[in-house]
Amino acid sequence: MWFSGNHRQLLKGLLYIGGACVAYYWVSSLFHGFFMRREYARRRERKRQEKAAAKRAFGNYLNKHPMPEEDIAKITSKPFLELVHMLKSGQLTPERVLLAYQHKAFEVDARCNCVIEFLYPDFSEINLNGPFSGVPISLKDNYSVKGCESYAGMACHLTGPADKDSVMVTVLKSLGAVPFVRTGVPQAMLSVLSSNPIDGTVLNPLDLSRSPAGSSSGEGALVGGGGSILGFGTDLGGSIRLPAAMCNCVGFKPTPSRLSKRLMLNTNRFMTTDSSCGPIAREVDTCITLMKALFDSPLHHELDYFGAPLCYSTSISTDRRLRIGYFVDDGSTPPVPAAQRAVLVVKDKLAALGHELVPWQPPVTGTEWLKMFLTTLVTDGGMPLLQALRYDVVQPPLNQSLKIYKSWWITRYFQQFIARLLGRHTELQLMQACCAVHDIPSLMQHLEDLKAFRQRIYDHWNQERIDAVICPAFGMAAPILAKSNRKFTEMLTYLNLFNVTNMPAGCLPSGISVDENDIEALKNSAPPNGTGSPWSKDVIELQADTLGFRVSVQVAAAPWRDELCLHVMKEVEKAVRL
Repeated sequence: MWFSGNHRQLLKGLLYIGGACVAYYWVSSLFHGFFMRREYARRRERKRQEKAAAKRAFGNYLNKHPMPEEDIAKITSKPFLELVHMLKSGQLTPERVLLAYQHKAFEVDARCNCVIEFLYPDFSEINLNGPFSGVPISLKDNYSVKGCESYAGMACHLTGPADKDSVMVTVLKSLGAVPFVRTGVPQAMLSVLSSNPIDGTVLNPLDLSRSPAGSSSGEGALVGGGGSILGFGTDLGGSIRLPAAMCNCVGFKPTPSRLSKRLMLNTNRFMTTDSSCGPIAREVDTCITLMKALFDSPLHHELDYFGAPLCYSTSISTDRRLRIGYFVDDGSTPPVPAAQRAVLVVKDKLAALGHELVPWQPPVTGTEWLKMFLTTLVTDGGMPLLQALRYDVVQPPLNQSLKIYKSWWITRYFQQFIARLLGRHTELQLMQACCAVHDIPSLMQHLEDLKAFRQRIYDHWNQERIDAVICPAFGMAAPILAKSNRKFTEMLTYLNLFNVTNMPAGCLPSGISVDENDIEALKNSAPPNGTGSPWSKDVIELQADTLGFRVSVQVAAAPWRDELCLHVMKEVEKAVRL
């Protein structure tokens, strides 16, 4: 009895202690969450007030340094190469060109809310004898600039300004480029929409009711609106090419590792695919000139030994007849008629220039490569993103993903069953991706599957002996709405393919606009009532008021053939202008 009585007392004491520990943990977590949410709210409000004050101050600066509208229009309308020539020859000064673009960017920002910070460049830090001779450039938020705060719409990153420039910014300054604005992004840079709880919503300069898409939203809007002649973004799943397509610009995504991402803000830590730095511009020549200067920069290779030390190849013959593949459908989600027509028209024009155009269909469907792409994004289970946004205000586009990341494994399998039953294909693919990697063996299997997937694409490419491919840039023909709860993941497959395969790719205007025949063809392609996916029904409504919108096409080449990709883009641009 003595032993059993003490045993009961001991057990009771342990239960009390355990209960007290659980209560302490619960109460402390509650208080910690409360104070962290207050702290994040304070940070957001502080940043909003700083931004508003800085923009007012910059407006006052421009009032004290006026410039005639005709001069602003004359300078900001010049092509990149002509502007560089005039700077080199002394016909224009870097200060005057900068002021013109400051005025223009301020005006575009007033309409589109695309700039998060106007900079005051110090020309003593710029090599004005470099190849760009003082051309103003704009930078996406995640390009770290000394003295500026990069935060990607997330309060957890509002911890103070950077103490040094990122490698890309350092190299650009050494080449004579002048960073003069920093532009906005969607929250965590993981959305095709363009809003975050700190900066608000970026609007499309071509139609203020629509989005420039993301995640290089501000760059697409600013360049498309004429407020920048050359912008820099990043592309993980189409984040350069999509805004370029939506804003009628040229966007280029190099092979990953051709350009350095060292010292840049990184919100995506553990992935098995890589993003690329690249330009958004008005003409292909701008991208070619830029890439040549960056690839040939000794400083670029000195500052980042993880980058490929490959100089710009000049071995490509501009007179050679090219063998170019084309496809208009990924085998899963057909693009709208205007997007298909744009590819076919460009194909005919390239053939008229003497190139050989052949049908080329990827050996896998869009659904298959989308699932592979999503798996590469969430090999970490989404935990780093979940922790970063735990106490933050989360925008609707990220809410669904975070709910999946928070759920238990067994719950995810049940949700897969429900999504399959209800035909929610995008949710199903994301949940399957989240369940694909859960331990070391499954991670190793994923890496093997990814390698085999890429090799399958490369082998098919080589068997057809093609130099490059043209295809839709986006499955829709017009910008998506600025505020929408719809998901557009299915139409991103045309962009994602070249991310998951590490191929260089670019988007540029096709010269085609949506006409009445395209709208009518889209209506006629609608599935009968009660059939078709939710997306196939939504797309008709989304494209209803798109008459006259311009459509882009996409060009891609094999990995490390960036120069060839740019050459084909130039050929497309030439063909379109015929």
